Amino acid sequence: MKKLFIIFSGILLSFMVSAQPCLHEGRGFYTQEDINSFHTDNPNCTEIQGDVIISGTDITNLDSLRGVVAIDGYLEISHTELLGSLSGLDSLRTVGGHFGIYTNLALNNLSGLSHLRSVGGNFEIFDNPVLASLKGLDTLASVAKNLWIGSNPLLVKLNGLHHLGSIGGLLQINDNGLLKDLVELHHLKDLGAELVIYSNMSLHSLSGLDSIHPGMLPSITVYNNDSLSVCDVYSICRYLEVPWANVTINNNRIGCNSRAEVKTGCDTLGVETHIPVNPFIVYPNPTHGSLTIQIANQSSGVQISLLDISGREMLWAVVNEPETTLDLGKLPGGIYFMRVLSGDRSFTLKVVKF
Repeated sequence: MKKLFIIFSGILLSFMVSAQPCLHEGRGFYTQEDINSFHTDNPNCTEIQGDVIISGTDITNLDSLRGVVAIDGYLEISHTELLGSLSGLDSLRTVGGHFGIYTNLALNNLSGLSHLRSVGGNFEIFDNPVLASLKGLDTLASVAKNLWIGSNPLLVKLNGLHHLGSIGGLLQINDNGLLKDLVELHHLKDLGAELVIYSNMSLHSLSGLDSIHPGMLPSITVYNNDSLSVCDVYSICRYLEVPWANVTINNNRIGCNSRAEVKTGCDTLGVETHIPVNPFIVYPNPTHGSLTIQIANQSSGVQISLLDISGREMLWAVVNEPETTLDLGKLPGGIYFMRVLSGDRSFTLKVVKF
């Protein structure tokens, strides 16, 4: 019995040591040597309780930070010249304060953040000249305050944000010259402040923002996006129905140059969509009951949901065939919005039932 107690005590002691918090006052890492000496200086440290700054021209890797699961303060990774990835932060699950990734000259993706679940303050990703992908943020579910993605000239997609469901503050996306779409944001439902999108020259559609609850949109600002012609997505269409909605939409492409243009698109959305990347046809629309959906270039597992005008999901189905008929006979007459999610693309259209 005494031997068993000694073994149990040893296991408990080992656990307590391995979970040791450290660095109450935080730490700055300004050279590769600072990074390399972390475990020697702080053995068994898994939770850094203060703020962390990583900034240095000779930093090439963060491998010695592997094992850190939480940073309770803020985390800033900035002004590095040789850091190509964030590998080494693979165990990091939470950042308690703000998280800034900016002015990193060689950083081309965010691999290494594959276990990050939440950011307790602002999350800012800006001025990273070769950042082409957000891949690595695949488990990120919430940002407590603002999310700002700006001035990343080679960023093409927001891949990595497909599990993000909540932003407590504003969402701002600006000056990302090659960014083509926002479809990776299709799980985003809660937005605590403004939606601001401007000066993304290749952005052609706001599809992907369909799931944001209209009641979560205090204001919308969309301007100076040269290729943007599709703004009539479900969440924005619903918000535009509010007479006092605070909306600034201008200097985009035809179809998204004013509140009136977007509202016209919302009003006429229906019968047949004309989205070239994945066209689908819904008929008859308006309908008395049955609704047939034809999807070109069909891939398996297309998700279809039908929402009423208040945002409640009235129907959900997974479609594995190029043609499917849905029975809407038990639903009351009115206006509905059908959302189709196919791979990493989402589309919304209006359906009328008599």
